[in-house]
Amino acid sequence: MSHAAVWERPRLSFEKPAATQWSRVKSLTAPWVLDGLSRIGELAALPPNWDGYGSPRIDRGAIEAARRFVANVAFEGLPIPHVCPVLGGSVGLHWHYGERELEFTLHPDGEVEFLKVLGRDLDRDENMETGTLWHEPEIGGLRLLLWMTGAR
Repeated sequence: MSHAAVWERPRLSFEKPAATQWSRVKSLTAPWVLDGLSRIGELAALPPNWDGYGSPRIDRGAIEAARRFVANVAFEGLPIPHVCPVLGGSVGLHWHYGERELEFTLHPDGEVEFLKVLGRDLDRDENMETGTLWHEPEIGGLRLLLWMTGAR
């Protein structure tokens, strides 16, 4: 073998492009994302004392955190999350998929709490897991959503 053969770069062939190169791309945004983002935005219009118990307005930082979260965990096949205000000015996102559920609470300080539920028996602690996603919450949230859908 000559030295020239060892150092040659592979040559790419562009003569025959794949006939289905773009056929698998359906959308850059999952269908539920725009509805979810819209529902999150509606929380900004809630007045102080929106619950009748003196709760503050939903914090703008929590709304932006929820928008970022939804945009970054988007994938096809997820249902639209239930979006709700949470005491203290936070945003709640709740997904239900078969026998699995996930709740996320996005706080103004960047903390994201989760509740992971497997099965219908909520009286059994082994069916639930709670935690906090501080570092890169979107990645942790995506992992949890993949668990929920059974994709992982």
